Amino acid sequence: MQRKKSPRLLYGLLALYAALFVACFVGLGPQTLAWSLNRALGLVAYLVLALSVTFGALLGSRYATPWLNRALQGGWHSLLSVSALGLGSLHGLLLTVDAQYPQPLWALLVPGASGVLPFAVGLGTLGLYGLLLVWASTHWRKHLPAKLWKPLHLSAYPAFGLLTAHGILAGSDHLPWLYAAALGGVVYTFGLRFIEERQRFGAKQPVAS
Repeated sequence: MQRKKSPRLLYGLLALYAALFVACFVGLGPQTLAWSLNRALGLVAYLVLALSVTFGALLGSRYATPWLNRALQGGWHSLLSVSALGLGSLHGLLLTVDAQYPQPLWALLVPGASGVLPFAVGLGTLGLYGLLLVWASTHWRKHLPAKLWKPLHLSAYPAFGLLTAHGILAGSDHLPWLYAAALGGVVYTFGLRFIEERQRFGAKQPVAS
């Protein structure tokens, strides 16, 4: 039943987004509708991304939650990653129907081409491209050598950094505590995984006689 409900919920949310997008396009509702939706989607997308990167570092680690098996960890991580990419894309798309400063789609696809906050919006574009690269590396993981897949997948970290800078520079809400908490969580779990990998690598080294 849950599998049947999930697509219905997704389709329902997409239909709602499409209806609101059309309303913004034809000028229905208040002038701030697109702007308000953009703020909300951007915030939710960033929170989902922060959770994905934070807990992704612990995937398969001894620090991972003991009651969540490896398959469930991977499933939630994948869901959060795809959700962050999707929500972030929808967030950017709303700029094309903004009542005050509508942007052509091509200006959003080319970093720095936006007529409003070109640097900040460009960082968001580059960050989304980074997330797209992470998704592609995961989707085609079986066809990629491990030495290539790992650095591609780790591009989630620079993408997170770019999108954090985008949120700080382009966001209209003053939320330093939010960005501090997100950055702190990502740095902390990355540090834990880095130490674990170093210990694992050291244990594999032959002991000099």
